[in-house]
Amino acid sequence: MGTTVVDSPSDTKSEVVGGRYRLGDVIGRGGMASVYNARDENLGRDVALKLFAPQAPDAEELKRQEAEITLLATLNHPGLVTLFDAGIDNRIPDEPRPFLTMELIEGEDLRTRIRRGPVALDELAVIGAGIADALAYVHGLGIIHRDIKPGNILLIPGRPGESVRPKLTDFGIARIVDGTRLTATGTMVGTAAYLSPEQAKGAEMGPASDIYSLGLVLLESIKGTVEYPGSAVESAVARLHRAPEIPPDVPREWADLLTAMTALDPLERPTAADIEVALRQALFSPESVPGQLVEEHTRMLPAIPSHAPLSLQADTQDYVSNISPSPAPAGTSEDHEAGKSWIRKLGKRGRIALVLILLAIIAAASAVGLSIAAPKAPDVVPYPTVTGTLGEHLEQLQKSVEP
Repeated sequence: MGTTVVDSPSDTKSEVVGGRYRLGDVIGRGGMASVYNARDENLGRDVALKLFAPQAPDAEELKRQEAEITLLATLNHPGLVTLFDAGIDNRIPDEPRPFLTMELIEGEDLRTRIRRGPVALDELAVIGAGIADALAYVHGLGIIHRDIKPGNILLIPGRPGESVRPKLTDFGIARIVDGTRLTATGTMVGTAAYLSPEQAKGAEMGPASDIYSLGLVLLESIKGTVEYPGSAVESAVARLHRAPEIPPDVPREWADLLTAMTALDPLERPTAADIEVALRQALFSPESVPGQLVEEHTRMLPAIPSHAPLSLQADTQDYVSNISPSPAPAGTSEDHEAGKSWIRKLGKRGRIALVLILLAIIAAASAVGLSIAAPKAPDVVPYPTVTGTLGEHLEQLQKSVEP
């Protein structure tokens, strides 16, 4: 990554960059650039200004910086830091310095958060899901980040009672998949502690490389310590000889996810979209475990009372009109024939009276909450099946209306 940038005398506070951005305090520093809190005097807002190191006549370095500007200008996602402007700082004629202005995130980065102690699983699920969603977006555009680390994950504090909102920043060493290499073959680009195995070997990389790095970031958030510390060489070699050590008290679902994300073979790692879905599901789990929703048994609705009367009325109309009803369930054909034979003997007034009585029976049954399944409806419709006092009344009614 190179050495830390040494600010030139022109980097003093209150200097104006690009004719409009007044520099404030340094809020971040890396191998290729420093980040300032700056004031956009044209729009009257605070921004983050990333000022790259003074330029040497290195065409590859210029390509890398131009690539970052091009990439950032095309990206638009709530999980990514928004680019506002880009330009060249020409305050020192012989040392042109590219700069970017981005949204200023009020909060801390994940590295600072981890220093205070391990991150709770419910909070980590929010952070991990947000970053995975952002990676799914950039991976879909054919872009890999190549430097996923806690310092590049910014945390925006939510309103009281809400979780933090993570944003991914620093695409300074990103590359287009299958595009032009911006570094020499075999050169490790990225932060040593979070390199994927393929990065450590200087091999070709794809989106799965970001997945491995994110897995190490999530694991560090749980443990509170870097998984592969040491010098660049020691850290790189260590991951090629041992898998990450996941604490035994970590829930099995988290352990399974982290194991999959840090698989040695890139083809065995899940996609960013899969990780985002798994971690979103963790937000619904009492134990905040990924990929497992709280089990919901299917709730059976009770039989709808209005369904039975409709079928009963239909059958009754069939009888009154002497129209053959639809085939009845097994064991009821004789009852149907008996019912139709009996109803044919009724006069018009008797048929009307019978319909009214049957409807009264149905209404009474519904009122007390009886659930009558439609296939059994013919069992209670035919008159011969009505017994007791009600049957006697129906017989008396029949006799009273006969001509």
